Amino acid sequence: DLSRDTWVRLKLGIYKGDLAKVVEVDDVRQKVTVKLIPRLDLQALTDKLKGLKVAKKKSFIPPPRLFSTDEAREMNIPVERRRDRDSGEYFEMVGALKFEDGFLRKKVSIKSISTQNVKPSLDELEKFGRVGDDVNEDVARLSTLSRKKGHFMKGDAVVVVKGDLKDIRGCVEKVEDSIVHIRPTRSDLPKTLAFSEKDLCKYFNPGDHVKVVFGVQEGVTGMVVKVEGHVLTILSDTSKEHIRVFADHVVESSEVTTGLTRIGDYELHDLVLLDNLSFGVIVRVESEAFQVLKGVPDKPEVLLVKLREIKYKIDRRTSAKDSKNNTVSTKDIVRVIEGPCK
Repeated sequence: DLSRDTWVRLKLGIYKGDLAKVVEVDDVRQKVTVKLIPRLDLQALTDKLKGLKVAKKKSFIPPPRLFSTDEAREMNIPVERRRDRDSGEYFEMVGALKFEDGFLRKKVSIKSISTQNVKPSLDELEKFGRVGDDVNEDVARLSTLSRKKGHFMKGDAVVVVKGDLKDIRGCVEKVEDSIVHIRPTRSDLPKTLAFSEKDLCKYFNPGDHVKVVFGVQEGVTGMVVKVEGHVLTILSDTSKEHIRVFADHVVESSEVTTGLTRIGDYELHDLVLLDNLSFGVIVRVESEAFQVLKGVPDKPEVLLVKLREIKYKIDRRTSAKDSKNNTVSTKDIVRVIEGPCK
């Protein structure tokens, strides 16, 4: 039972596992049109349009990024602005590909998408949020999806997120099943009010020390530095970076984690080879994955990489040959002769 604006994930092809939003449903033909962040290899597209033979790179998957008309035109890819006959909307067209606001519009079969248990992460939502949708409501709805039982406890500071008393803050007095009794901070209201737990969200103030108990950042501790609705910005104790998490995914805590510095054979700052023949340096270790700064000279790109996606660690003591077959080793001075850093 699919409807417009449902979040789904694709099951096939280069978009496997990617988040998409349903734009329209055609029950008769069993097709849906979805909007998602394109994974385009612009160079391959240019070659294809010039009629050059494009070598299929096995297992190379371009990273997801919004389509830019200017960038395409700079590479001499013809972009046409056309009107859709059925909907009357305008799209940027490149060959048969349809783009709107940088997103790809793609028609897929209902069988090729999964609708069960789709929980977009904060990063994914924010990439979609750039289109000016009401992403806050999505954030609110999604942050409450993943709650565990016994989520609220006596003494928790909470804020009402729905209904007539929206934005009222209070302190949890007692919890019965899914009903939470709170003592509001405003004096003109009754001493205690009862709410369904779905109408409440935890509330934190800048300066609170918290621990993340759910999601990708689980286990991280730090200080809240900014509160925006349901989203907190936390200064991590270990990496001293700002991380953003749902308020619902953290608890107040005085514990300071020393942070992970290794998983398996890999540790922080190792140089590693990834499975699609790109390489990078581990810049952060999370509970089940690494953040790897890829060796892409023209733009800093940080990927979240699981253990199985790393082929091996590149030994720092190896040497290599340059274009004239001279040996190059650490601390040598070299000149870049081609590529973006030429």
